[in-house]
Amino acid sequence: MYEGEIEQISDELYFVAASPATRRLRTQAELLSQTDVPVLLTGEAGSGKRTAARLIHALSLRSSFPFMTVKCSALTADLLEIELFGYEYGGGNGRPEGSVGKFEQCTKGTMLLDEFEAMPVPVQLRLLRLLETGELVRCGGQEPVRADVRLMVATANDLAAATSEKRLHKELFYRLSAFELRVPPLRERREEIPLLLGHMMSRLTRRYGVPAPRLSSTLLDACQRYSWPGNLRELESFAKRYLARTDEEAAVRELQESPGYPGEIKNGSGGNGKTANGIAGNGPGEERSSLKSLVRTAKWEAERAAIAAALGETNWNRKAAARLLNVSYRALLYKIQEYHLVPPGDSLSVSGGGNGVEAK
Repeated sequence: MYEGEIEQISDELYFVAASPATRRLRTQAELLSQTDVPVLLTGEAGSGKRTAARLIHALSLRSSFPFMTVKCSALTADLLEIELFGYEYGGGNGRPEGSVGKFEQCTKGTMLLDEFEAMPVPVQLRLLRLLETGELVRCGGQEPVRADVRLMVATANDLAAATSEKRLHKELFYRLSAFELRVPPLRERREEIPLLLGHMMSRLTRRYGVPAPRLSSTLLDACQRYSWPGNLRELESFAKRYLARTDEEAAVRELQESPGYPGEIKNGSGGNGKTANGIAGNGPGEERSSLKSLVRTAKWEAERAAIAAALGETNWNRKAAARLLNVSYRALLYKIQEYHLVPPGDSLSVSGGGNGVEAK
């Protein structure tokens, strides 16, 4: 239903569901939006955990109430405690005075505690009481205050390990980990990179009032090959740099020379005057061209052998082979056709219809 679609969550926030991984995530988010249970969002830095939390909130009955985010690593223990729970003290007139914390400000809404692993244990104990009773006590106060708020926490770390190391209260971990939503990294949803990059470019060109640059197949192929260790955050930074210089060759070279790019064919030559296969590249033009052809041929042969091996290992289950090779199903079908690979005993070329995709 959501294939290739961009779902608007707020004025500046969108959720893209253009891969099996994100469509599963969207379905899980919709299910979790129908309850008020705490949710643990896990995933690498920059993968979109905040966006997933906003999506759950937007789909829930609390969507017309506040959504707030507090980064636990940004404040000291005392300041974080006050920020979340507020404080009060006896005023000169005998009446308590103080400040309302984020939990009270977020009444009937949703609170996301980001980088949750950084929350100090004393603050964890206050949070555990809130989850158990639905009430909080402000710092320095005595009277409990009702707090109706949906809680989500996000982390890029292993909370189970933090529990065993006694950095996270065990009972709190059990309460938070009952419903875990894993946000996949960008390398597990490469097929949606062209859509994401195009959407980011569209937003950036509108913001800065500049014409949209052309995204060629060469650039998009390089983007899909790159592993994006910084995930969506890194992709957006790349989009901004490309928009600023609009130099496709430099953008492709930037990706190819990065550690996250496949190692078999990065830069054509290194600082020692040799090509990627170690052969000197200082000869005549024809020789260099011939060497490039050799490298390209070796790369194709290695890729064809790897695909054939994966297909053999999975007994020609194309979807299983795609997962094994960490490529999209569509990309694998294209490569099977390109290399004229056929199942054992089958003399016909592989064909999935007019669009090259099997109807499965």
